[in-house]
Amino acid sequence: MRLDLVQDLESVPDYCRVIRLARLPKDFLENKKVLAVQLEPELQPSTEDKESKPPHLSFWVEFLTTPEQAYNFLQERKPDSDKKLVLRLQVSEIRKVVGIADAEKTYPGLLDVIWVFLEKAVRDERPGAKGHSGIIGLFEQSLPSELTQRQAKNLRKDLRSKLAELASKDCFLLKE
Repeated sequence: MRLDLVQDLESVPDYCRVIRLARLPKDFLENKKVLAVQLEPELQPSTEDKESKPPHLSFWVEFLTTPEQAYNFLQERKPDSDKKLVLRLQVSEIRKVVGIADAEKTYPGLLDVIWVFLEKAVRDERPGAKGHSGIIGLFEQSLPSELTQRQAKNLRKDLRSKLAELASKDCFLLKE
């Protein structure tokens, strides 16, 4: 992939993996595994994610941003961050997630992973900055309009739950 040709808000290729930093579950060091339900709160969008255009859940493309670089960016915004668990998801698997709003209908193809440039006016050239990306499709404005508020809420929760399930299969501790 030629990085000089990548456009802001363009889809990230299926073959990529993306990472996100999360807080360690209390029993992680003892059990060395994570349950999906423990990760669901870590996949809640921040206020910054919700207010961005388009709204997205921030991630980093692994081959462009190391977990350590992602942590450094996080430290710039939140110096006391305790997010030391690296969640890793395959882009193709994210796109395969099928959401369920109620027992009657499923919603495939709602999620996508796009490039989200950190600096819009001038491209951020710091090490790892080019890997910033985001998952779109988790927010009200991107859901089918025929859904009731309750169905939309259930669908968003189901999508995050399925992302947490994917993340629970491939996570590891950040190297100190």
